[in-house]
Amino acid sequence: MEFEDYFKNDELMNTVRETVKLVFPEAQERISYGMPAWFKDKNVLIYASPQKKHLGIYPKPNFIENNSASLKEQYECSKVTIKVPYDVETNELKRLVSEIVKWNLGH
Repeated sequence: MEFEDYFKNDELMNTVRETVKLVFPEAQERISYGMPAWFKDKNVLIYASPQKKHLGIYPKPNFIENNSASLKEQYECSKVTIKVPYDVETNELKRLVSEIVKWNLGH
């Protein structure tokens, strides 16, 4: 699948993309590990991919580890995945993506 294919008729993926570009306009977009990803040079800022029952957000593992208490209040998380329900409010998704990108820019 091509990078642009992930955004056709997908409001949440478009929200992720718009938020990344708002926080860090220089972000480079490409497919990595078979999913859309945004980078600063060779450093990944965030991965996102629609799944069957949720939107998968894949920050650096340290982000989840360092923010696990607050994340787990709202989302199901594993060591590397934040499972965002499809009924998430747009502003909440923007807040999460913005927080991840800013954190990864600083680490």
